[in-house]
Amino acid sequence: MELAARKNPAQGQARRTIALILLAIATTLWVFVANGGLLAYTDSAHYIKRGVAVVQALGFGEDLVLPVAEVDPDAPARVQPGGQQSFDGSRAMVYTILTALSLLVGSIETMALMNAVVAVGTLLFAFSIVMRDLPVHPDAARLTFWCVLIASLGSLPFYVAYLMPDIFAPVLILLVALLIAAGPRMSRTEIAVAVLLGIVAVTVHLSHLAMAIILLPAVALFAVFQGGERRWVAPLAILVVVGAGVAEQGLLRVTARESRGAEVIYRPFLVARLIEDGPGYTYLADNCPDTAEPICPLYDALQLSDDPLRLDASSISFARNPRIGSWYLLPPDQQIAVAQNQFAFFLRVVSDRPFESAGAFLRNVGWQLARNSVGMTLQTDQVVERTQGLPGFAFTGSGHGRLTAWTGWLPGVTAAQMVLYAVSAAIAAALLVSRQLPRPVAVFVGFVLLGILANAVICGGISQPADRYGARVAWLLPVAAVFGMAVLRATRAARHQGSLGGART
Repeated sequence: MELAARKNPAQGQARRTIALILLAIATTLWVFVANGGLLAYTDSAHYIKRGVAVVQALGFGEDLVLPVAEVDPDAPARVQPGGQQSFDGSRAMVYTILTALSLLVGSIETMALMNAVVAVGTLLFAFSIVMRDLPVHPDAARLTFWCVLIASLGSLPFYVAYLMPDIFAPVLILLVALLIAAGPRMSRTEIAVAVLLGIVAVTVHLSHLAMAIILLPAVALFAVFQGGERRWVAPLAILVVVGAGVAEQGLLRVTARESRGAEVIYRPFLVARLIEDGPGYTYLADNCPDTAEPICPLYDALQLSDDPLRLDASSISFARNPRIGSWYLLPPDQQIAVAQNQFAFFLRVVSDRPFESAGAFLRNVGWQLARNSVGMTLQTDQVVERTQGLPGFAFTGSGHGRLTAWTGWLPGVTAAQMVLYAVSAAIAAALLVSRQLPRPVAVFVGFVLLGILANAVICGGISQPADRYGARVAWLLPVAAVFGMAVLRATRAARHQGSLGGART
């Protein structure tokens, strides 16, 4: 009887923990339920098509039939006599594999459940470890639920329902913050879990790998000043994550070259960014066609129309319409040359116009930090057309859902979410400035904020500022604020009770 009595509280606690986590997962799915299906983007159709190809290559999915035979822009580029084939490496094969797994189980909608489990599981994993050695702290499962509940007033549930890899950007930030805040105290198993999840995060989207790369020096610098035993756990773990991401890209290049005779290229985001901002276009105007600048063919294509949208970074990278397109209108060999020389072009432009380039960079980072609407997660008529009839939707359709058919609610929701993010950012910053948080918690919150800045640097400063990229990590702001406040409240309550106990004695 006594043994059973001792077991019951532990069993009750386990049941409460499971119930809270299941409730948290269900909370993140409210947009999926309210919409009546997944949210999608243009690239979602390509992931489904690639997933079908992977499943059928494994000998399964005979019933997965694409509605029409379309030219896949990820396939080798148009080939002209003597031309070279290319393969677009911008869409990660790892996310394609995850999509294929959902097709294997018979429902593409399971991607939303995977997103929910990954997001909630990462929060619980991080909170449990960061708070583990604190003298007093809130219950990790209960705190995870409350953080998820508040974050679900923001962008979190939209990205859980989103058929894109963006949910792994905030997951990566949480893992980096966890490793630097508690890495020296983590077990080998916990480090392995964090590293494996981090590897998935950096291999599902190139921007995630770039975020990990620019966060690595900050983590290493912090480790230098942190001191103590095992201080290099975090830098080494993140270095392994980055190395795996780089290796995956190398493997993609080798596979494309040997299986298709194609070169892996990436859309000229750097070139497009510099041209739209001004320094790149001015540099080309000064140096073309008199020099051997490999970007000059793109400059010539930009002169074919006087439409101002032609100089928009998105138009340069994606448009195929002759009125506003440019890069896609070039012969394949010139497309490849522009794409492969974009980093060298970036260095030349920055060296030639350092102050103008720096000013544009800072403006774009600031603009990205301010852009956090969930509007880009809502499929447009064009996206619906591209996903119409694609296989894998077992319970819902690929068309408009209840939330996307009429978006009149979006301005009001965006305004409310902006207030939530502003208040949360102010609270998180105030907690850090107050220096009242326990050190591991303060480090965790600080690196979450640094990760949000890194996201803005990569997506806004280097690529194209967009609501999609800002909103995907904005829900971490209320998470950081609620987490910090809960720990501080528990710490103060313990101190208050201690002082009262001392007075009684």
